[in-house]
Amino acid sequence: MQINRDTKIYCSFSNNPGNNGCLFFNQKFQKENKNAIYKSFYSDNILQSVEAVKALKISGFAVSMPFKIEILNYVDEIDEICETIGSCNTVLNNKGKLKAYNTDWIGIRDYFLNSEIPNSILIAGNGGFSRAAQFTFKKLKIPFNVITRKNWIDLKKSKQKIFNATPVDIENKLNLIDARPNEYAGKIIAKFQAQEQYKLYTK
Repeated sequence: MQINRDTKIYCSFSNNPGNNGCLFFNQKFQKENKNAIYKSFYSDNILQSVEAVKALKISGFAVSMPFKIEILNYVDEIDEICETIGSCNTVLNNKGKLKAYNTDWIGIRDYFLNSEIPNSILIAGNGGFSRAAQFTFKKLKIPFNVITRKNWIDLKKSKQKIFNATPVDIENKLNLIDARPNEYAGKIIAKFQAQEQYKLYTK
């Protein structure tokens, strides 16, 4: 594929950018003969990133921690499920109008539908990704409790399944589902949600 003036640009903004999205989306674009490219960017100011999206007419972008909640302040429209969750990881740009979506919950849902569904679970963290997990577990009717800094010590000796929705390491590995992007479960979740993102980007 040759990049030209009609090539659509998609990207991600993170304070810790990686290559997973670049590999997935660029391979999909090439395989399906889409005139589009994907690039990850470092950002420490999501408002400035949004302004760049509009100025450069970027077609869509992903956001990761710590911007999943803040980004909702800077979009023009919020998808119904995204609004219910209160967190966004995907934004489409339609002629300068930004619409927010959440595909994280689909990645989490599909992960559990393809593995053992626990009787109950602890969610480590209460940020944007945690909100998607909470929404998903309600949908799957999995009882859960959210663990924050106030009760973080509860994770140390817990025999319950633990869903790590934070960027930090958790010492208790006994029943840990580590959803960080570079961990085993996280890679599976990321792939499922990226497939849903791709549908949004190319619909």
